[in-house]
Amino acid sequence: MLRLRFPWLTLLVLGGLTLPGAGHAQNTPDSALTLELLQRIEQLEAEVRQIRGELEIYRHRFDQLQQQESARTYVPPTAPPGAATPPRAKPLLVAPSSADTTAPPVARTMPSAVGTAQADFEAALRELREGHHARAIAELQRFLNAYPDSSQAGDAQYWLGESYYLSRDYAAAKEAFINLGVRYPESSRLPDALLKLGYIYGEAGETDRAREVLQKLVQAYPDTQAANLAERRLQALR
Repeated sequence: MLRLRFPWLTLLVLGGLTLPGAGHAQNTPDSALTLELLQRIEQLEAEVRQIRGELEIYRHRFDQLQQQESARTYVPPTAPPGAATPPRAKPLLVAPSSADTTAPPVARTMPSAVGTAQADFEAALRELREGHHARAIAELQRFLNAYPDSSQAGDAQYWLGESYYLSRDYAAAKEAFINLGVRYPESSRLPDALLKLGYIYGEAGETDRAREVLQKLVQAYPDTQAANLAERRLQALR
């Protein structure tokens, strides 16, 4: 609801500034109040963007925890009745030689690349969740350079754009979201990236471009939360 009210209120206030006879309002108390209202609206919209970004992070983490829990509770199927039992080894009839009793070398356990990638990805998200946007950007860029083919690379690319977006670096955010579609066209984060692109174009005053991107999102991903939010923003742009 905040997303719908704030743009409407902004238009209402701006409309008041252009009413006939308002040309000398710059030095009046009403003009100062109007400026204060606009600044407060911008602050509230920034807070809403921050909250939505945090909610998306928690939603992503919740989905990961559900997948991990499902993997832990998986019970492998039992052997069918009547399955043959493998024969037991017969005891040795001769004493083993000293060479046979030598303990085999212990294999060294190498760190898992998957585990390392997961840990690095979680560390980057933790920085973003705690509001350390610059650190999150650095960690996500490092992750993408180290693991460009990881199953989480698409998510990392999206959160990189989100980190820039929350930092209000819209040019870098736009580039990151566009690169998501170029480098990871199968990513499940594409609807969210298109939504943020629409927001960025709208906030830059490129209304026609914003409308075009949001309409494409609704058509391509009609049953997603991103499409629902896009429809609301389209209503505000009309």
